[in-house]
Amino acid sequence: MENNIIIKVENVSKIYLSPLNRLKRDALKKEVKQVKALDDVSLEVKEGEIFGLLGANGSGKTTLIKLICNLITKDGGNITVFGKDVEKDRAYLQEVGAIVEAPTMFKNLTGRENLRYFASLSGGLPEQRIDDILNLVGLRDRADSKFGTYSLGMQQRLGIAQAIMSNPKLLVLDEPINGLDPDGIMQMRELFQKLSKTYGTTILISSHILNEMQELCDRVAILVAGKIVAIKDLKEIVDSTQKVIARIACDKPQEAFDAIEKLGDIEVKLVDGQVYVRCENEKIALINKELVKKDISIFSITIKKRTLEDIYKELAK
Repeated sequence: MENNIIIKVENVSKIYLSPLNRLKRDALKKEVKQVKALDDVSLEVKEGEIFGLLGANGSGKTTLIKLICNLITKDGGNITVFGKDVEKDRAYLQEVGAIVEAPTMFKNLTGRENLRYFASLSGGLPEQRIDDILNLVGLRDRADSKFGTYSLGMQQRLGIAQAIMSNPKLLVLDEPINGLDPDGIMQMRELFQKLSKTYGTTILISSHILNEMQELCDRVAILVAGKIVAIKDLKEIVDSTQKVIARIACDKPQEAFDAIEKLGDIEVKLVDGQVYVRCENEKIALINKELVKKDISIFSITIKKRTLEDIYKELAK
């Protein structure tokens, strides 16, 4: 395995045809319009990190996850997991836990019975282990209710329970926080971070929820229409040395604007009687000092650091 790289995706493409187009192609022996779900996608996921796939619906997140889990075949490029080619050696799947799209369970079985059944397919688990997992994902009180009575969020939790019960080295999760309430989202975030930081589990997770991905992930790949437009380290985004946007409310906004503009190397605007600046974080103190020197009364300085949402908006245009 190359330098602790768990997943390596190289120049991968995937083309989809609609069922009707496939029939036309087979019956008429003609080429039909193709849609590239993935277009020359490359990324690496390192051991122990939480790596996010971020994008709108239809951006290619689920397609990439299905390829990594060998549920569909690619049309170009190469994918290895634990150093094994996913299409030539399926043994890697023994170390992978996954949720792809919605969890598939038996509606007439309870949560506990579902986990017991899936555990039996690979030799079974002690009942205490099943209890511990149900408790871990917050389903202890509903463990003996039928899956068909579960809310969407509860179904997601049971799917996560199934994915982690064999202690996988790699966890692949497609929209796992979909349908969870705020408490459930926080609980899952804590669980994923514990699996990564305490147990060294590598996690690949897809979502379109920007603020949660910023809280959870070490790095994210941003997908737009099947292409990766950027891979970002979340530490860089929240680094205090990044430029910030500050809104300054004061008694003499025009004088404040003029004073800040003269400082140089600071973007400054005057909008609706308030001054907006964009600059390095450490320059806020310099601006404050200059305005006080000009006898300008400052009512407030509100700082907004650049976020993953800001970056996504810029790249997804």
